[in-house]
Amino acid sequence: MGSRGVGARTHAGVTVPLDPDREVLARVAAGEVEVFGLLVERHQERLLRLCHRMLGEPEAARDAVQEVFVKAFRKAGAYRPRGQVFTWLYRIAVNHCLNRVRRRSIVRFLRLDGDGAEDRAPGPEPAAEGADPLAVLEARRRWQRTRRALARLPPGQRAVVVLARFEGLAHKEIAAALGITPGAVESRLVRAMRTLQAALVEEEPPGRAQEARARGVPPRGGGR
Repeated sequence: MGSRGVGARTHAGVTVPLDPDREVLARVAAGEVEVFGLLVERHQERLLRLCHRMLGEPEAARDAVQEVFVKAFRKAGAYRPRGQVFTWLYRIAVNHCLNRVRRRSIVRFLRLDGDGAEDRAPGPEPAAEGADPLAVLEARRRWQRTRRALARLPPGQRAVVVLARFEGLAHKEIAAALGITPGAVESRLVRAMRTLQAALVEEEPPGRAQEARARGVPPRGGGR
């Protein structure tokens, strides 16, 4: 066999690496533990953002990311290429966060007590210069309602929403990260978005809520 690199393919006689993270894991498994820092540098911020959105607490998110990398380091030798390494890391991170949520018996997405978690939490787009102050205020209020609705989602649905709507993963990537089928991803996402939409309608002022219901928005819990 040739000396083709880890996770590489040959195209027109040229060896093209598919995922440099695979080579990092292979080198770690071979004893070059110092190169694991490359994996941390590449994915730490994404994983921190993901864990923060799942757990809602900055300190808990930092602890979770540390645990994720510890697990990844220990499993480096057992890793088998099935997609990109970041998807594997996402799966470790999501499972870790879901286990923490279930142990605490708390179903929430972001902190709602305003003690600083909003500083890094996803929010509405910054207002354009000269934007209508009333429109900006309404956008902020709507985001607060959205956060409260997201906090009430079941953990499994919350994970799908985080990965699809905030991390921008494709359904196939989410399926790999969560260990479910793409069809299950679609089903969970549809149910979650219906629940969110219904919850937002219920928090609208009476007149707007009636208008929304007239457009066919189902009541909370509908569409399951």
